[in-house]
Amino acid sequence: MGFLETLIRFTCVGVILSEFAVAVVGFTYPIARPNCSDRCGDMKIPYPFGLRKGCYLDHNFFVNCTNSAKPFIPKHVIVKNISLHGQIDTLMNIAYDCYKKGKMVASNHPSLKSPLNFTVSSTQNKFVVVGCDTHANLNGYQQNERFTTGCRSMCESTRFMVNGSCTGVGCCEVDIPKALKKVTMKSHSSQNHTIVENFNPCGYAFISKQDTFNFSIDSLRTLRDQQMMPLVLDWAIGNETCNDVENKSNYICGDNSSCQNSEDSSGYRCKCKDGYDGNPYLPNGCQDIDECENPNNCNHMGQECINEPGKFTCVCIKGYHLDQSAGVCVANQSSLQVKLLDKTKNHNNFTTFPNIAHRLVHG
Repeated sequence: MGFLETLIRFTCVGVILSEFAVAVVGFTYPIARPNCSDRCGDMKIPYPFGLRKGCYLDHNFFVNCTNSAKPFIPKHVIVKNISLHGQIDTLMNIAYDCYKKGKMVASNHPSLKSPLNFTVSSTQNKFVVVGCDTHANLNGYQQNERFTTGCRSMCESTRFMVNGSCTGVGCCEVDIPKALKKVTMKSHSSQNHTIVENFNPCGYAFISKQDTFNFSIDSLRTLRDQQMMPLVLDWAIGNETCNDVENKSNYICGDNSSCQNSEDSSGYRCKCKDGYDGNPYLPNGCQDIDECENPNNCNHMGQECINEPGKFTCVCIKGYHLDQSAGVCVANQSSLQVKLLDKTKNHNNFTTFPNIAHRLVHG
């Protein structure tokens, strides 16, 4: 088989593989302890969380799955999703106060008491207040110290409101501080909504996961029909730092993982090292990723992928060598090439032939 024909065939195979490439289905890593269920309905339950004794780290990580549609952790915090990156998606009731002819007819002042080392995420949430005669407070604790924040929105019409933007007219918002827990919310009115009752009879306040609430003029009324808002909790292990716990028997980060101090509160989290994936809280939960299953790795002509623990290497296959200047594998000059070049008796072919091969390799 001629050298050019060989290159062309390799190129065609590469094109065909590119056309029919599909996502590689990676190895399914265990996320729960042995003989423990890792599901509550459709939701995954990774260790340190668990559904029964012996399957969770301690009572703070117990997931009650009696009602698989509404599982919860202690203190009756609803669980929608658990991330091994240290977050839980949950829901919290909306605070409101509603008026009719100047008299309060309905109100709600919700609270969220999460387990130990579960805090309201300062990076994933906002405290939002909606209304035209509304001021609201968010109260809580930061490492046993009382904390209060809030904002106020006063307006007489919807004229200057901007749909899709919480600009302060009809809607205001404030950041969540770090390490906030045991939160309560309460909304108030200065004039009992007497001036704005015809278009805004209620004031509202809630913690909301960022980018999930989109303010509109209709929110002044429709929020009354929505009971809860999504928010994100951060969680961590224990109350010690990595330096304090790494050499202790209660340290739970597994092999091929690293320890990271919690940014929002005390405690630590575990993370698989680069080149590994899985559950870092299990003894052997972080397992090597076979990067060679990814068709985009080592996919140039003449390359072969070699998987190694935590990494991969691209090497040149037999018949190719590494071009140091270009950093790619190029075909060795064969005796067939020499014979072909001698037969043509054309010096120009000697300079153009390698160029053709180079384009095929990189094209």
